[in-house]
Amino acid sequence: MSGKIFNETLESRLLFSATSDAVLSAAVKTDRTQIQVDLLKFRADCFASSSTMLADILKIQHDDKTQLTTLAPSVQKFRSDLVAMREQLLADRLTEAQNVVSDELTILKDKLAALKDRGTTAATTDRATLLADRIKLQNDLVSGLNARIETRQMDYTTIFNDAQAIVAAAQNQPGLTADVTKWANDRTTCINTLTADLTALAADRTQFVADLTAQQSA
Repeated sequence: MSGKIFNETLESRLLFSATSDAVLSAAVKTDRTQIQVDLLKFRADCFASSSTMLADILKIQHDDKTQLTTLAPSVQKFRSDLVAMREQLLADRLTEAQNVVSDELTILKDKLAALKDRGTTAATTDRATLLADRIKLQNDLVSGLNARIETRQMDYTTIFNDAQAIVAAAQNQPGLTADVTKWANDRTTCINTLTADLTALAADRTQFVADLTAQQSA
């Protein structure tokens, strides 16, 4: 039973580095602030979840160790499925990173063109191109986050069933039942909390893209 919760590094720098020097509308600035709030909440919930899970596991480890052997097969499957989910989440993040690096290179080229064309009639076109590419960057960030949410949701049932199997294995072990049940319930709560955080972040990023697009059309 791993003490590590399903943490991931969120790309807050990428969210804002490509837009911080733009002339942004009030709606876009509000969206950007809300995304920062979302990121802070996610990180706080990650910390709280990890602390809770670690406390639960330490308590189980101090229970009757002769009884813990009955959980071994179920725990092994749980760990295997958890590793598979983490590997898929890593693949999702790497795919997103590849897309984002490409977008940021394009944005740098846009900025160079805008600098060269400053004060000319081409500057208007340069600004429009830069904003369009910034919107593409945000769309790729949203797509990456949605992919990770989908991975979590697809694996949720498997992880939940694994935890329940561990609880079932502990039912005939009086020294384990209560602590293992608390661990399983806390893990479910942690998964639900972090998934809700990511879903809210995805929605707010989508709104951010919509307001950037509206600014482009203004």
